Amino acid sequence: MGRRQKPTYPRMLVELADTTLLPPRRAEVVMLAARGMSAKEIARDLGISPDTVSWHLDEAKDQFHAHSRVDLISQGWMQGLFRARMLAWALLAFAAVPAMRSRPSPVSSSRPPVTASRIGRNPIKANYA
Repeated sequence: MGRRQKPTYPRMLVELADTTLLPPRRAEVVMLAARGMSAKEIARDLGISPDTVSWHLDEAKDQFHAHSRVDLISQGWMQGLFRARMLAWALLAFAAVPAMRSRPSPVSSSRPPVTASRIGRNPIKANYA
């Protein structure tokens, strides 16, 4: 019986928002890790050993006080280290489109409208002097 292959998922295009927080090589390693690449894939892509990739990730974990690789990437997102390239373009496109407004539909119910002096069944006494 053969081995089952892991499912592959589309990778988000992530880029560094602030390049001053990390040294250049460590920034490349962390950025590729945030894109979902494994240590072997990062090592092959950058031409370094997987142990060097692990060392860079461990140093980044220490810098961001992260316990795991997922925590490192989460801390990077929360501290503004990363930005999603496609998300920025999508937000820019949506900002350029005017908001679609719809007219409110007429209310045809026998219930009285909700006012500030009544919430639920009990009336509220006004204590304004």
